[in-house]
Amino acid sequence: MLQLAVFLPVIAMFFVPFFRKNFKTIHTGKFVIVVPLILFGYFISNLKYIYSGGTIYKKLAFVSNVGLDINLNLDGLSLLFSLLITGIGTLVILYSCYYMSITDEKLHKFYIFLLIFMSAMLGVVLSDNMLSMYMFWEMTSVSSFLLISYWHENDASRKGALKSLIITVFGGVLMLAGIFILNNITGSFNVSEIIEFTKNHGYNDKYVVAMILIIFGAFTKSAQFPFHIWLPDAMAAPTPISSYLHSATMVKAGIYLLLRIGIVFSFTSSFGNILIIFGTITMLIGSISAIFLKDLKGILAYSTISQLGMMTLMIGIANLGLYNDNHYVYTFAFYAVCFHIINHAAFKASLFMITGIIDHSFHSRDIEKLRGIKRYMPLSFILSIIAGFSMAGIPPLSGFYSKEYFLTVVYGLTQSSMLYMIIVIAVVIGALGTAIYSLIVAFKPFLGKFDNSILGNKKLHLPSNGIFISPIILVVFVIINTFIKDYIVIPAQQSALAVKITNNEVITHVHHDSFFSIELLTSIIVIIASFVIYKLFASRNEIYSINPTIISIHGAYNNLGNLLHKVSGTLHDTFVTNQLRRNMSYIFVVLSATIIGGYFAIGRPMLINNFSTIHYMNIFIGLCIVVCCVALTTVYNRLVLIILSSGIGFMMTALYVTFRAPDLAMTQFVIESISTIIFLIAFILLTDKTKQVEKQSFKFTNAIIATLTGISFTIVGLVSYAYKNPSEISQFYFDNVVASGGGNIVNVIIVDFRGFDTLFEITVMTMVALIIYAMFKIIKRGGPKDEN
Repeated sequence: MLQLAVFLPVIAMFFVPFFRKNFKTIHTGKFVIVVPLILFGYFISNLKYIYSGGTIYKKLAFVSNVGLDINLNLDGLSLLFSLLITGIGTLVILYSCYYMSITDEKLHKFYIFLLIFMSAMLGVVLSDNMLSMYMFWEMTSVSSFLLISYWHENDASRKGALKSLIITVFGGVLMLAGIFILNNITGSFNVSEIIEFTKNHGYNDKYVVAMILIIFGAFTKSAQFPFHIWLPDAMAAPTPISSYLHSATMVKAGIYLLLRIGIVFSFTSSFGNILIIFGTITMLIGSISAIFLKDLKGILAYSTISQLGMMTLMIGIANLGLYNDNHYVYTFAFYAVCFHIINHAAFKASLFMITGIIDHSFHSRDIEKLRGIKRYMPLSFILSIIAGFSMAGIPPLSGFYSKEYFLTVVYGLTQSSMLYMIIVIAVVIGALGTAIYSLIVAFKPFLGKFDNSILGNKKLHLPSNGIFISPIILVVFVIINTFIKDYIVIPAQQSALAVKITNNEVITHVHHDSFFSIELLTSIIVIIASFVIYKLFASRNEIYSINPTIISIHGAYNNLGNLLHKVSGTLHDTFVTNQLRRNMSYIFVVLSATIIGGYFAIGRPMLINNFSTIHYMNIFIGLCIVVCCVALTTVYNRLVLIILSSGIGFMMTALYVTFRAPDLAMTQFVIESISTIIFLIAFILLTDKTKQVEKQSFKFTNAIIATLTGISFTIVGLVSYAYKNPSEISQFYFDNVVASGGGNIVNVIIVDFRGFDTLFEITVMTMVALIIYAMFKIIKRGGPKDEN
């Protein structure tokens, strides 16, 4: 069932066009919602078993000879993410039934892309094999590209999708290199086996390289500084996609990877410190930038960046705690981050949905213009307050508790070094920024006096009540999550710990000596300060005239893109020309340099003895070929050139005959005959041109290139002869020629053993024939006769 759970969305997508075509009066999402609902029920049914400490492990052989198997592991951590993927996915599809127009001609594509993405995310979090995880990892990049660019008519959608694809795929490729290095060290691609090997055999320098490469992959996917720039641009996607990809699923893939594989790199404090530093920077950039934005989705995008930075910071602290043998920090940090992952998914998805409702109704997300919409949307106002307060960390909502746990973990840093006070101060600033932008989202669009001018010439379009079902469910979950969290969080925490490093009890709760802890005091100060700052500054539009000095990577990305475009244009103009001789010169120079350089690099393995006996006829034919080749360089008459080039081909035919290769001789003879006829016909039709006399320097350059090419192929032949070993497959042909139904070994090889090769050759020839036929049809209809 676990394998079916991963591939069920992909299987279901093939039925989407059928439902769209045959049930046009019923929203396609109402059929699609069945898929995540079934999967959510399946994962919930395993909750009791997983909570009791069990795991479900399924093996599916795929490409075992290279280590790629679909090995799936359902434990506490993968269950947490699977429930988010399917649970939030169900609510997003339900929401989209009211958000996406039933008359949209591309609606079936929307759900096809969404199902592909869902399957890819399930594959990422359930895969125990890192190669299969990478396969699903890149599927998330491609499917998110398709989802973000759903409204591809808009320039912003195309640019946002392309930016996300470039950055995430770039990180994915680097991560793949890290995976191969881990395989080289441990001899396995399975996460469980890699962790076990590392625990038993220690570490070496290769781990550091693998660590850096895998961090790149995680950072690009989870929008960590400096790769955070793709996430705000991805807000050009439809709101259901934003609420799904950027609150509960895609951006959490990197967080999942750090939770799952991070323990492998806990041998060094560098791993934890890298996560702490970059997580803190990401959190600050996100929380401060969100305050000064006017677009509601933009605010939520940067708030997501801030929250992702906070999660990365907590994972870094956990691994640093493991390195310092601080059991309390190590275990409790994982508990805190798993708890906050659930909280963030719930309140952020609901806020995205409320933003979509506002945009759907008022055709604007600009909070500088949106004022007083509470009178039209009182339910949205209530939901926004609850979700926003949870994001701000205001009690008694679940977001308050995960923020308290976060502060507990951060304050624990100072036990290892007071230098981490800088991190503590930055975290308090980030928490203040988080509270301020949360209040902006919760209050600013709804309070004040409504201005009819924001509608312009458009009509107020209040949505149906059904669109509120999903955000209501999410907001209710935000309220009750504090009481039910341990059923999911504790198994996820224990799976993230991966190995039992001590026999002590895993820490899952904070025990303060008194009610007024430093964490609670910090929260009170942050909440009061955020309300004051909101009232004095953020509630007014003057705040948008402020341009804080924040490191902007967008400009660097754009400049790098322009530079690459210019460099690629220069390289194209230099090497891709209409001059055949120039293009061939580049090819042969690079080929010769590669072969000759490689020959010396591998130690000049050449064997110059034990050659076959050379017959005098071979020498005679060889001399004739040399004479023709030399003559070709001095003759300019077209007819003579054709005769000389054809003579070389026919003498090669004779050479094949002397070496007893009649099949090659026949093929060469036919090709040369046809080529000669075609050349003669072509030259008859060509107009006379003035003879072009080349400069001596040009001829000398050509001679050097030709000499180097000749030397290169001579080296290839001699090196190949030096490494010549008895072929194992030759005997296979001899042993099976009769069993294959033939008596001639050459015929059997061509027809049976190389059947696909022959089939593809026939296919190519058929395609060429069809193209030629199409060209003649175009010419017959009076179409263009040039090469285009």
